[in-house]
Amino acid sequence: MRSLLMASTLLVSMAASADWQLSEPSHIHFLSTKNTHKTEVHEFKHLTGSVTNDGKATLIVDLTSVETGIPIRNERMQEFLFETPKFATATFTAQIPADMMSKANVGSLESLDLSGLLSLHGKEVPIQLPVFISPVADGSVVVSSALPILIQANQFDLVAGIQKLREMAGLERISEVVPVTFTLTFKPE
Repeated sequence: MRSLLMASTLLVSMAASADWQLSEPSHIHFLSTKNTHKTEVHEFKHLTGSVTNDGKATLIVDLTSVETGIPIRNERMQEFLFETPKFATATFTAQIPADMMSKANVGSLESLDLSGLLSLHGKEVPIQLPVFISPVADGSVVVSSALPILIQANQFDLVAGIQKLREMAGLERISEVVPVTFTLTFKPE
């Protein structure tokens, strides 16, 4: 999520003073594992984000847009896990280093360890994101996860919600560590 913001900063250097906006195609996927051996891929459908010309990156995930492929599961995750009436979004913010903006060339792939702050479920946790940044010939920049980011449910007070979902679905267990991957496209304004 956070790495995406970095890519847009690289574009800023190419386009001088332009701000960058998140655009399509952009995706955030996460995995859930239940009963030890059943893993499924899910996503968030609505994302917004930007990188300012001074390198401030922001990514906002609409938690009401969770898509698991099962409507009742989407509703239960919104109500019991994310508690979207109180915590409708997750936000990642970071400051992208100025020297990274000048490193990227169209057709190249730059890597960066991005430090940022993830705000989720009323908690703010610093996280490191290894990302790839790749400028595209159309002027956009693609930022993608170099490795899955492991979100620990206990850091965001999400364990009780996971246990509630487990009970409602009659499962033995649901993993409390969630791998997240992303591919974000930023275009100049």
